[in-house]
Amino acid sequence: MRVILAISLLLIVPCFWQPHIQAGDLSSHLYNAWLAFEIQLGTIDGFEIVPVWTNVLTDWIMTPAVPVLGTVWAARLVVVPAVLIFFWGSFFVLNEAAGRKPWKLCPILALFTYGLVFHLGFLNFYLSTGLSLWILGLLITPTAARAMAAIPVALLALLSHALPVIWVAAVLAYIRICALTPSRWRGATFGLAVAGIVSARMVLGTFPHRWSWDQVLSFQGFASLTAIEQVWLFDAKYLLIAAGLALALVIFLADRFRQAGSLSDPWLHVWILHVVGLMILPAAVQLPQYDHPLAYIPQRLSLFTGLTFCLAICGPRLAREAVVISSVAAAAFFAFLFADYRAFNTMEAEVTRVVSTAPGRARVVASVLDQGARLNALAHVADRACIGHCFSYANYEAPTKQFRIRLREGNRFNAPSVAVSQAIENGAHVVTTAEDPIYAVCGCDSENGLLCLRVLHAGERVCTVKKAISIRLLD
Repeated sequence: MRVILAISLLLIVPCFWQPHIQAGDLSSHLYNAWLAFEIQLGTIDGFEIVPVWTNVLTDWIMTPAVPVLGTVWAARLVVVPAVLIFFWGSFFVLNEAAGRKPWKLCPILALFTYGLVFHLGFLNFYLSTGLSLWILGLLITPTAARAMAAIPVALLALLSHALPVIWVAAVLAYIRICALTPSRWRGATFGLAVAGIVSARMVLGTFPHRWSWDQVLSFQGFASLTAIEQVWLFDAKYLLIAAGLALALVIFLADRFRQAGSLSDPWLHVWILHVVGLMILPAAVQLPQYDHPLAYIPQRLSLFTGLTFCLAICGPRLAREAVVISSVAAAAFFAFLFADYRAFNTMEAEVTRVVSTAPGRARVVASVLDQGARLNALAHVADRACIGHCFSYANYEAPTKQFRIRLREGNRFNAPSVAVSQAIENGAHVVTTAEDPIYAVCGCDSENGLLCLRVLHAGERVCTVKKAISIRLLD
């Protein structure tokens, strides 16, 4: 128990080592939680809250928390439990699958816990994945008591996000079918599973979708297939971590293949099936009920692939060299995160200072680009800065119809479409007459890096602040 407590305390350190947790869409979740609270009070027009059954749990928690606890502690109220649920859910699954505690895989689990999906800020999806891991662990060896325990966890997971629940149901189905199938028929079972993935691809292909050979043949495709994409975050220095993780995974896999019976292991099959899915499933699908596609599918599947890889290689022994390499990679990864979090918080503090000078209930935009970075941690920086004071005009959630807050006709406080939101984030949007005026955070002193607030009128293009924000070691 002391070891578990010590690891848990270490795990949540990144949630406390800077004033704000920097996790992409987290800022948007906080802003929309405040927006929902104000809508419920009747102080804001132009929005409505509609009942939804999924992609909502973290927003429900944040809505009463933001006005009472503030943005800093409301974020921690959700993120800290989500981190612990995800990590220990992963640990629990590996323990149940291997029959022994996977202490040596803790560094890799920590990397996945704070990996790409976490930093994209897909909070509902992330929490649902953690909860789904607990479901998987409970039902690997099902009993009546475990099945009963899994039901409320599944309900919470569905409220968070449906996709991880569908994923864990498919994994469980394959594992249970393999358990009931003689070894000589395992190949046929695997073939049927591949056919199922192909069928899913055909069904999704009936909707507008996006797929390209880059998902397989590019470096990003390779990173996604091997799950090292999860540690390739902001800038080039994270490629060092990705290289270390890739080396550790190769050693783990080679060691697993040397063990007897590896090719008939259902968990190895599950991992390979995830690789097949990453190769052929679309990167984004436009479902008819939404005004924005379900996107970042490879990034989500990459996380599942990394977790199932751990299930495939966990066993009675693990290569010592790979454990050492993954431990060093994890230590460097969190050192890089600390430096970058400090830089992001410094920039966010400056944006917040500038936004505070805007008139109350003003439309505010802030296009801050981490120049040269793969992942822009401050894409939604105006959202958190505007809470309690102004309207983040580029807020993307309401126009998508994927969340509970929707736009009403005549809304003047939010971009009317996701396309407009994205144009603002990219600095390409021209202010219309209906939007006049918009208050924009701009770079006003390039030599000293100072920001200011400009009033933009119809016909003017929103400004963009472009600078290297994350700490560069390799440039």
